[in-house]
Amino acid sequence: MSPASALAAAGFIAAAVALLAVGPTGMWISALALGLGLGGVAALAGGAPSFLVLGSVGASAALLVAAGSRVPGLSAGRWLLGNSPVVGRERVFDIRSLRLLLGLGGLLAARLLSGHLGAGTVSTQGPAFACLFAWEVGAIRVGTGRGPADLAVGALCAGMGSAAFLLLSSSGTAVGPALLAAGLPALALVLLARSAPWETGT
Repeated sequence: MSPASALAAAGFIAAAVALLAVGPTGMWISALALGLGLGGVAALAGGAPSFLVLGSVGASAALLVAAGSRVPGLSAGRWLLGNSPVVGRERVFDIRSLRLLLGLGGLLAARLLSGHLGAGTVSTQGPAFACLFAWEVGAIRVGTGRGPADLAVGALCAGMGSAAFLLLSSSGTAVGPALLAAGLPALALVLLARSAPWETGT
């Protein structure tokens, strides 16, 4: 397996982790996995600086989300959103099964579309596939979200996927837009990771 294929596979695995992770622990694991996995994808064109852009965003968000359980001031969901009513809703599939089914469809779509995306100097479709799949995972998490934390993780997936593709396409020179695309949803995740869900149920 070539280095490009290995890094593209790591980006795909990171997005798959973010697709299925739940709960406060899943939030920081998702942020860390996305930062490292998609940072590796971005490094294919921009080298170590591109890896550091996404890796530092993901690691910082993961650290702050994990610390939110010990430092109540870091968890601002109630302060920002107030108390939201929680409703119960029965589901045919539990949330992970639903996301897995949607993810399989997204996997096929990403595979088909990535062959038509050009990413600067990167000639293989694998890195573009990883970026596109991360973006689709973000859309799935937003669409199946049960509260602010799920929406924030979805935004982070889409932002990280977009940022990695920007860095790939520009050979690592689009640091500002990439930081904006990844950093804003990472900040939202830090603030909302421990907010109460809007609905419960399987």
